[in-house]
Amino acid sequence: MRSRSLTLLLIPLLLASAGCKRRNRSSAQTQAAVSTIFAGDPKVAAQFAKGFYGVEGNAWRWTAKEFAVDLSPPLNSDQKGAQLVVKLAVPDVVIQKLTSVQLSAAIQGYKLEPQTYSKPGQDTYLRDVPADKLQGRMVRIDFALDHALPPGETDLRELGIIVTEVGLVVK
Repeated sequence: MRSRSLTLLLIPLLLASAGCKRRNRSSAQTQAAVSTIFAGDPKVAAQFAKGFYGVEGNAWRWTAKEFAVDLSPPLNSDQKGAQLVVKLAVPDVVIQKLTSVQLSAAIQGYKLEPQTYSKPGQDTYLRDVPADKLQGRMVRIDFALDHALPPGETDLRELGIIVTEVGLVVK
């Protein structure tokens, strides 16, 4: 009788703890959106919303001609504004074939000033974003290149630039 009472007491506790473990596992799997994303981080892959190809070298991604990211605005940016920072590289093959490439961005319909790259190598696209465009829990930033390399015989992808990091930082 005593063991039966003990069993009846333990069953609800075991069920409750199993339910807690499931919740903890699922909350760990659901990664909260962040304000800066790194191309090689698998936890933020979903924030590379469109126009990005798979991770290469555990650190970077090629883009298509048009691409987008979803970022969580940093704390207080809805009052102070922020800076959009894109760490990128323009491959030599892009400059050889296209001479230059122009990157433009828009956030919530607000167009940021474009930048033209005419030399290969690493660079940064840095633009101020007004506070009124950083309202809400998530913002989409749309990017476009004036042209990209068309798909070829060996690589069937449309290739633009290489991105390693995209973020919003408080000014």
